[in-house]
Parts: sequence; C-alpha cells; structure tokens
Amino acid sequence: MPARRPRARTFAAEPARTLAGRSRDIQRLREQVRHLAATRAPVLLEGEPGTGKSVVARALHYSGPRRERRFERVSCAALADDMLLVELFGGDASPGVFERTDGGTVMLDEIDRAGPSAQLRVLRLLQERVVERAGAAAPGRLRRVPVDVRLIAASDRDLAAEVRAGRFRDDLYHALAVTRVHLPPLRARREDIPVLVEELVRAANREHGRRVPGATAGVIERFMRHDWPGNVSELKNVIGGMVATARGRQALDVESLPDALRAGEPGARLELAVGMTLGSVQRRLVEATLAHTRGDKRRAAAMLGIGLRTLYRWLDEWGPG
Repeated sequence: MPARRPRARTFAAEPARTLAGRSRDIQRLREQVRHLAATRAPVLLEGEPGTGKSVVARALHYSGPRRERRFERVSCAALADDMLLVELFGGDASPGVFERTDGGTVMLDEIDRAGPSAQLRVLRLLQERVVERAGAAAPGRLRRVPVDVRLIAASDRDLAAEVRAGRFRDDLYHALAVTRVHLPPLRARREDIPVLVEELVRAANREHGRRVPGATAGVIERFMRHDWPGNVSELKNVIGGMVATARGRQALDVESLPDALRAGEPGARLELAVGMTLGSVQRRLVEATLAHTRGDKRRAAAMLGIGLRTLYRWLDEWGPG
C-alpha cells in the first residue's frame, strides 16, 4: 500500500505573512494568487529581494489542484551551470527535480542566473513537456522523459532588460511570462506594516517560545518611517530578533529596536508660544503631525502615541480649522 500523503495545506493555512495587509496592492496580489492557483500556466514572479516570491509560489501551489503533490524550490544562483543541469534534469542514473516533482510544482528562483544550457532545456521542457537527462546527450543515448510539472519562475532583476542585454533568451522569457505577477516593495505599502507586525510577532512567539503581545505605537511609528530595503524579510528578521530577546510579556518598545531603527529620523520642528493653553498646544501638535504624514491618520496616530479612534474624536471635536 502506498504511503499516505501528508495533509495538504490550504491557501488560508499557508504561512503567507507576506500577503497580509489591507493595501490595494496586496489585495490585488491575493486576488491574482486565487485566480492563478487553479491553472497550469507558467508564472513569472518579479520583485525586489525580500518581497516574498517564495511565499507566493507556495501559495499558488497549495491553493491549486496540485496541492497533494510535491513542491520544490531551486535557486539557480546557488549552483554552477553544470551542477544546475544535473539538479534539474538528472543524469544517466538518477532523476532530477523535474522528474521527482512530476505532477507537482517547481519554482526556479533567480532564474536570470541560469546559464545558456539550462535556459535552453527549460524552454524545451515548457514547449514539449519532456525532460532531457543532462548526462544523456550523446548520439543514440538521449533519454527523454515525459513530465507534468507546473513551472513558477522568479527574478529579482528586470528580465526584459536582461533579454535586451543579451543575457537571457527572448523565447524563454516570453514562454515564462505567460502570466507575470509583480510583488510590491514594502515601502510602497506602508499601511500594511501594522498588520504584518501582528502576524510576524505571532510567528516569532511560536518560534522562540515567547508570549509578546505585540508592539507599541512608538515601534510601529519607527517601522512606518523606515524604507525597508530588505522588504518583508528584513521586517521579519528585525521582529524575530526583538521577540527573541524580549523579557516577560510586555509589548515590544522603542528601547528594544536595533540601533539602525532606534535613532529614527528627525521630524519637523514645531514652535510654541509661552502662554498657549494646553488645548491649543495639543491641536497644533496634531495638525503639524497630520501635515507631516500628508494626512495619513493611522500613521499620525502612531507617531502621537494615541489610538486612531482618539485622533478621530479630537478632529470631530475641533471641527474644520
């Protein structure tokens, strides 16, 4: 009797923390994943490092009809060209990833780093749905094995630009780009940061055996101002470190931030006159903070250390200024 397969993970159960948020960009991305999961078409994932291309690839697999079969990720940058050929297509005596994943999904990460030979064989796989064993290319010994694999490719670079520069095959690019999915950088969807922080703190609690309840408004405000060049991966690492070193069950505070985030960025100065009432000072500070955030009330409330409902209540009380 064949071994029982492990229970498949659904899209909702997949740890897709990169897909958490309320921004228009992330809602569009989630909708693309739901729509594309049911198809067998190749998908090209594009985006900066750390935006979550591996997470999206897994979500596509575990949300679709291949969820009961294998998912394999191969980094094309991690292997030399000859080793990559053997890893993907096998040799005379052993199958490669494509054969072992028959019926499932293979993600080729950093596909722009694949050499010419690997690019050509991937193209043939897409066109003919057969694998040519890497060690069986001699005349009369070519072994062609039919496979049914969904291919998801990912690149940190602009593949169209790589084609123009002559570093990537034009025909392979068009075969892969049947469906292109762009993953936005975190700095373009800052409104998702509070939701991401909640998800990542919960995950870090499970990993490190902690019970941190969340992060203070001051921490969220610093996170909102940071540009996150490493995107969600950088945010995950920062929160993981903060949770791992946290004491007790207190929320993450500014004192626990890494040095790079602790200093923060200087804000605009606000001049106040002696004799102003506290009510006037409060209103001036709120108005200046809203101007600084360009009307982003959620970010302004975080900077002020108050709840969003409190900010709305104050604004209603003051009325139009």
